[in-house]
Amino acid sequence: MRRTSSLLLALLTATVTLVAGAGTAAHAAQAAVKMTFNAAPEPVIKGAPVTLSGRVWIGATGNRSRVSFYFRKSGTTAFAYKGFATATDSGAFTRRFTAETTGTWKAVFAGTAARRNAARLDAVQVIQRRSKEIATWTGDSTAWTSPTLKVPTVDFKAIASWDCAEPDFSFFYLTWEGKTNGYEYVGADKQSGSLTLNGHEGGRLGFFTVSTASNCTWSLRIFSGITTVQV
Repeated sequence: MRRTSSLLLALLTATVTLVAGAGTAAHAAQAAVKMTFNAAPEPVIKGAPVTLSGRVWIGATGNRSRVSFYFRKSGTTAFAYKGFATATDSGAFTRRFTAETTGTWKAVFAGTAARRNAARLDAVQVIQRRSKEIATWTGDSTAWTSPTLKVPTVDFKAIASWDCAEPDFSFFYLTWEGKTNGYEYVGADKQSGSLTLNGHEGGRLGFFTVSTASNCTWSLRIFSGITTVQV
C-alpha cells in the first residue's frame, strides 16, 4: 500500500514539474518588444488634431501589428478605448484624434504568442483661448457710473443683463464714455433682457454709465483681450 502511494506521489510530482516547465518555456518563447510613444503637440488647442505616434518592434522588419489607443480624462481613473492603428513592417504607427480635454493617452500592444505585450503613456494638456474678463459690476441704481477703466486692447465687449419690476415703464441703457474720443451706447425699452456692446471707438481709457427705470436690477461684465485656460 505504501509503495502504491509513493508511486502515485512521484507521478503527480513529475506531472506538476512538466506543466510548470511548459509554462516557463512558453513565457521564455515570448520575446520582449521595444516600444516608444508620443502624443503631440503639447499643449494643444481644443478642437485641433493631436497626433499619436511611436514604434513597437523587435528587429528591423517583421513588426506589423495592431496598436490600440485609450484616453483617460484628467481627474478620472478609467481609460476609454478610442481606436487603433496598424504598425508598419518597421513597427512605426501613427493616428490622429481631435483634442477635446486634458488627459493621458495610452498606446497598447496586446502581444502575441511570440511577443510580449507592451504599453506606454503620454499626458497632453488641452487649452482654449477665451475673451478675458477685466471687470464685473452689479447694481440697482437708476443712474450709475463706473470707475475709470483702462481697456487692454482697442476692442472690448460689454455684456449687460437686467430685470425690472414694472412691465409698463422699463428701459436699460449702457454707454461707454471714452476720455479721449467719443462714446458708444446700446439700449432697449423692455422689462428685462440682455445686450452686448461691442466697442471699437472712444480710445482705451474711459468709463461706463448705466441708466434704467426705477426698481431694476442689473449686471455688467467687461471683456477685452484673450486669455488661455486649460480644458
